[in-house]
Amino acid sequence: MTTTGIILGEFMPPHEGHVALVRTASYLVDRLTIFLSASDNDPIRPLVRKSWMESLFPEAVVIVVNNGARLLASNDPKWGPIIRGFHPEAVDRAIGSEGYIVALAKSLNAQHFILDPMWMAFPANSIEVREAPFSHWKLIPDHVRPYFQKRLTLVGPESTGKSYMADFLAKKFGGPYVPEYGRPYEKYRSSGDYRAEELHFIVDGHVAHRKTLSLKAGPILFEDTDPLLTAVWAEMLLGRSLPDLEACIDLPDHYILLDANVPWEEDPLRYYSKQELRQEFFAKIKSKLEAYGASYTLVYGSWSEREAQSVAVVKEMLKTPKLHGGVDAQK
Repeated sequence: MTTTGIILGEFMPPHEGHVALVRTASYLVDRLTIFLSASDNDPIRPLVRKSWMESLFPEAVVIVVNNGARLLASNDPKWGPIIRGFHPEAVDRAIGSEGYIVALAKSLNAQHFILDPMWMAFPANSIEVREAPFSHWKLIPDHVRPYFQKRLTLVGPESTGKSYMADFLAKKFGGPYVPEYGRPYEKYRSSGDYRAEELHFIVDGHVAHRKTLSLKAGPILFEDTDPLLTAVWAEMLLGRSLPDLEACIDLPDHYILLDANVPWEEDPLRYYSKQELRQEFFAKIKSKLEAYGASYTLVYGSWSEREAQSVAVVKEMLKTPKLHGGVDAQK
């Protein structure tokens, strides 16, 4: 006999306590339906939360119940008829962590299960997580992290320390970082002049890697190179811009632009060793950043000076969480 169960919550955002609750519920029932309580004025839009819950719990059914201008209280007796309307088959078990589950279960002729009502296993609170996500980072599930995460991208000509700095910052503040995809692509590509489609391959590989690593990164996602820099590579390698590639540019919260005034280090995968070409490359990057209205900090000087300047940038970024508002929260 198949056992059915329901969970009711706002999940704004879901935290590791919610993850533990739903996973425990999955051991109690064969089929689980999650009812997501929402309103038009929620600080995190309902569709965003629904996508999180579906990603975290692909075996469950997630149903959004939007009450209009304001949230419907969890202990409101209307929840019984609402749930029966969406879940016409019998509900065997109502599962939650608060006392309202008892009355809700009774209205559904179901057995209640109140799990960890004091949140002892995971002392988490959605409001606290939402207001200070960086302070509660370990309580934020992987699929939720990119919403609150800030992205810091290292750009500059070759041999200016992008990879070194991304690794240095990730080790200091928490990683992993997103490595440049262009290097492994260059190592294994066939010889000859670059074709435009190859730069698209590099962008596709880089963005896919970024999406994966962002789930495991810290409050700041450190990134070595991005599509904007690849767009500059197109101008250097092909002598022209690629508008369809530039359409892939998704600006990070901030860039660190490394200047070209450091000694060149020989590398068979590098192209532009002459200082005048490095300066030309730098000028193109700076021009591209400004054309897109990107936020950036120019980092220069010795390696120790570059480290200190970059650390200062990260500390400033950590002072405030990533902001979302209005329709931006749905993106």
